[in-house]
Amino acid sequence: MTKLHCSKGHDNSPGSRFCLQCGEQLDTPMNYGIKAGLTLGDRYVIVRQIGQGGFGRTYLAEDVNRFRELCVLKEFSPQVQTAYVVQKAGELFEREASVLYKLQHPQIPRFRELLRINLQGKEYLFLVQDYVEGQTYNSLLNDRIQQGLRFTEAEGRQLLQQILPVLDYIHSLGVIHRDISPDNLILRNIDQLPVLIDFGGVKQVVATVASQYYQPGEVAPPSPTLLGKVGFAPPEQMQTGMVSPHSDLYALAVTVLVLLTGKQPQELIDTYTLTWQWRREINLSSNLGQILDKMLSSRPSDRYQSARQVLEALNPPPVSYAPTQYP
Repeated sequence: MTKLHCSKGHDNSPGSRFCLQCGEQLDTPMNYGIKAGLTLGDRYVIVRQIGQGGFGRTYLAEDVNRFRELCVLKEFSPQVQTAYVVQKAGELFEREASVLYKLQHPQIPRFRELLRINLQGKEYLFLVQDYVEGQTYNSLLNDRIQQGLRFTEAEGRQLLQQILPVLDYIHSLGVIHRDISPDNLILRNIDQLPVLIDFGGVKQVVATVASQYYQPGEVAPPSPTLLGKVGFAPPEQMQTGMVSPHSDLYALAVTVLVLLTGKQPQELIDTYTLTWQWRREINLSSNLGQILDKMLSSRPSDRYQSARQVLEALNPPPVSYAPTQYP
């Protein structure tokens, strides 16, 4: 019996109209997707659909050329399905893919290839990446909330310690994630480390293609504010699209606060003053509280400018005293 999955990968029984965990509407007919068992590009055997986003479906597949290793195929299907649009999208994706190829880090799913195929006269474009077995932090948080629990301060600190070096690495290559949130971090089963998924640059390509190449009379494309989630991305990113390493640090601080409080960002901001009021919800040690506040400064120049600076603030060097001089 095939289970229905929402775009976040939550399991639902067949026939469900809404996701039981996050409430997302599920009544998109699943039979429009690619059938399980089909082999794409003489290489990838579709196992099942595991998600559905604004721009296409995500499939779990086995790589026949690599000992049937599991991988993920993210389909990109623009509203306009012409060869020209797919070619244009392909060119933009190639550019983005070259950035993803550069990323070689154990806590980032490896990017395998850009796959273009024609199925029954329809052009398809897929990003192929390693599959990460685990649960998103959003799913972990929902499990906790159902038990009346939240993440502890120690767990929040541990997440920062384990993911900041990953951000330091991508930023050193000039890559900004742009879309850090509990949905885009997976706690990997095999080693219990957080893995960073779904880089926002890919979504930028999708938004660009959608906005530039749809034809009059088509349904208007999703707006490019997809480049960051409301509440998680800093204000300047949502307003101007400007991003820097500190934009990712801002989103990471929001992510940690959401995990610690179980509240969404909109519930932690005072709507009149637009200031963060998370202290109404939770007591943290002054060290962590000050670090999160600095990461969340409304003025970009007041934030930490690098992941390394945050790590240094989390792990201050021990105070060393000069040896006592005896007369």
